[in-house]
Amino acid sequence: MQVVNISPSVAEAVSQVRQSLTEKGFTIFADIDHQANAEKVELELAEARTLIFGNPMAGTKLMQKDITMSLDLPLRLAIVNNAGQTQLVHQTSEDYTAAYQVEGHPVLEKVAGLFAALTAELSD
Repeated sequence: MQVVNISPSVAEAVSQVRQSLTEKGFTIFADIDHQANAEKVELELAEARTLIFGNPMAGTKLMQKDITMSLDLPLRLAIVNNAGQTQLVHQTSEDYTAAYQVEGHPVLEKVAGLFAALTAELSD
């Protein structure tokens, strides 16, 4: 797992990531607002959002190699406020390689590139 400090607020980062993913051709399947869900049950939680997104062309190729990877697909990333610092949190290609039989798969290079690009966009 990689945790990266980023400049924008949680709301700003979510907006930027959603726009970037859409422009890159990804489908956003869900945007989970954990803080709002906590409030519904009268609990407090720092800002925390999870985006679930993917591209069936890429994800299917990984699952063809190891069907159990369906547990971690579509891809997810979290944008959280951790003690006043906004952070981007996501799994790395190494995490997927350690958990599944997908070592060296070309789609993993694209996943790594995607997360690197998102991190760079949010760090400017």
